[in-house]
Amino acid sequence: MSPTMIWSIILILCVIAEIITAALVSLWFVFGALAALIISFFVKSLLIQIVVFVVISVLTLIILKPMASKALRGNIVATNVDRIIGQHAIVTQTIDADTIGEVKLKSHYWRAVSRDNDTINIGEYVEILAIEGNHLIVTK
Repeated sequence: MSPTMIWSIILILCVIAEIITAALVSLWFVFGALAALIISFFVKSLLIQIVVFVVISVLTLIILKPMASKALRGNIVATNVDRIIGQHAIVTQTIDADTIGEVKLKSHYWRAVSRDNDTINIGEYVEILAIEGNHLIVTK
């Protein structure tokens, strides 16, 4: 099998792997395999082709990873809402296994569910364990 065919197969496999994972796992090797494939048309030395593959893969990783990671993160807006975790709130609507209740924390009302599917009655105090979507996870 010719080196050109080998680099073509490696390139195709890396592209397929990147499409399947979509986690920037083999993107760097796609560029390296493409460079090695192009070099294989002009240079017959397999050692030089492998060196080009490794160098281009490493350079692409070093140069593009920070930019790609930043682009994939998206626009995360910090709201500081996580600071309410660990605080205590009072139940204003009963929380049970089948319904989402409501708690009041510092004059703000939040939808809430019990972590253990316990029934928590109006007037009881709860501890906020987490925030999931638009409601709180609480426990007695």
